Amino acid sequence: MSHFVPPVKDMMFVLDQFIGLDQLSRIKGCDEIDKEFLESIYDSASQIASEVIAPTNVDGDRMGVSLEKGKVSVPRGYKEAYGAYVSGGWSTLSCNPEFGGQGLPSLVSMPVNEMVMAANFSWAHLVLLTNSVIRAVETHAGSSLKDLFLKKLIAGEYSGTMVLTEPQAGSDLSALNTSAVPNGDHYKITGQKIFITWGEHDLSENIIHMVLARLPDAPEGVKGISLFLVPKYLVNEDRSLGERNSLEAASIEHKLGIHGCATCVMNFEDATGYLVGEMNQGLYCMFTMMNDARIGVACESVAIAERAYQQALTYAKDRVQGEAHGQKGRTTIIHHPDVRRMLLKMRSQIEMMRVLVYVNTLELDLAGFDQGHSQRADLLTPITKGWCSELCQEITSIGLQIHGGMGYVEETGAAQHFRDSRITTIYEGTTGIQANDLIGRKVIRDQGQELRRLIAEISSEIKALDSNEQRLQLIKEYMIHSIAMIEKSLDYILQEHPKDPFLAGSVSYNFLMMMGTFMGGWVASRSAAIAIMNLKNTEDSEFYEAKLVSSTFFIEQCLPLVDSYSKSLMSGSVSTMTLTEDQF
Repeated sequence: MSHFVPPVKDMMFVLDQFIGLDQLSRIKGCDEIDKEFLESIYDSASQIASEVIAPTNVDGDRMGVSLEKGKVSVPRGYKEAYGAYVSGGWSTLSCNPEFGGQGLPSLVSMPVNEMVMAANFSWAHLVLLTNSVIRAVETHAGSSLKDLFLKKLIAGEYSGTMVLTEPQAGSDLSALNTSAVPNGDHYKITGQKIFITWGEHDLSENIIHMVLARLPDAPEGVKGISLFLVPKYLVNEDRSLGERNSLEAASIEHKLGIHGCATCVMNFEDATGYLVGEMNQGLYCMFTMMNDARIGVACESVAIAERAYQQALTYAKDRVQGEAHGQKGRTTIIHHPDVRRMLLKMRSQIEMMRVLVYVNTLELDLAGFDQGHSQRADLLTPITKGWCSELCQEITSIGLQIHGGMGYVEETGAAQHFRDSRITTIYEGTTGIQANDLIGRKVIRDQGQELRRLIAEISSEIKALDSNEQRLQLIKEYMIHSIAMIEKSLDYILQEHPKDPFLAGSVSYNFLMMMGTFMGGWVASRSAAIAIMNLKNTEDSEFYEAKLVSSTFFIEQCLPLVDSYSKSLMSGSVSTMTLTEDQF
């Protein structure tokens, strides 16, 4: 099993050269953030990720978690890793200084999140879901709840969960029936929830559950859902812990992957809860957490893919098998063309995914200052989450394939990344949900205005590529063709969907994947141009040469999928919807 090395240089390439640190200066209080400051943060984060958290990954998978009498036991090393993470102040990076945070943009903390998730995906959910709870409480809770809970959450003394799903409802939140009955200054919450990530543990002194429930006179459907803060232990006015609340973990799920993460069935029986936000506005409040978590899942996808790539690369350099042209005798498999193809596909896609996640995160950081950035963040979020998580499945599968038979057995660890990654297309809304959100709410609803604005910006950038640079000519030609296909597909959807009620749902997946691949092409184009400008820098010439090759590989080998997705979606809904139920 390979040692995990956080790709700090690639992360800094995105922040410093692709995005540009001047973008951070647009955020209040961030005008003095420079390259040296960020490198110092990421070097320290790299150390705790690789040396403290990563060693718990294998034990977490093999030992798993267990539940006895309502208490969850965690794998060895988890408590020490959590203590080191919290004492190092890593939980406070992008949080409000008013409540003990460091006030840095989410863009600065995202590379740290990526390192932590790659180090131990199961463990990382504990600390990163808490960030989403912090965002929801700060945005929607009243001052008394903020005063009582935010400092502890930010400091890592409390952790947080998202409590949405019920057995009979699944992703259909309109079917929720957990009840909330008024009782003085609080509510009594009763119901059963499933798939609650880190719903029970003893790593933090308290767990704050953000629970969706219905008031007695609530309207039916999603318009009748409210959000409640339900602590594991009640908290006194002086912030000391009070009595245990009436909730418990009834069981833990036995899952395909993320064995080191306690995914719980939670029972609430007249548990004390506090309303967050307005009555019957719970879904609106929860989406503050959901959108934050969706970018988090996209980052998870990059992280697991990176871990799988590093392991596959190490194996390919070590495994001696067969002969290759230009090599004497038996050689390592990295010299075989097909293995190199697989490695480059993994590498190039990861690089494009990482940039898209960071760009989307910046748009969210800027959304509070400008409506245009808010619209752009809304458009990009389902693309980023859906495309990155789908590619993660392919990348971890390729990593297993490079190991051959040794990848299929658990000994090498390649299978764990494959198993763990499978949750990413399901977490926080499946790919189908992301695709429907993109085509319906983000494109059809505004008649494609924001998407056309994005296409125009990318088109302008592509046309401005240096026409005298031969290495950019192919990239330019491929991208101009892809832009035409995107525009043609958008026109088709806007023209045909009023005539066909099944069209949007039938083509939404192909539309999302087409847009993700296209955004990857944009990333590859700009990355290649940056690499060419820096090739004269002899100190880093190998880094930029590799960046140019991986970007060109993506353009040549991956971007043509835009055509395939476009043709598929423009075939309409007929073949998808023709069979009767009995014919399946």
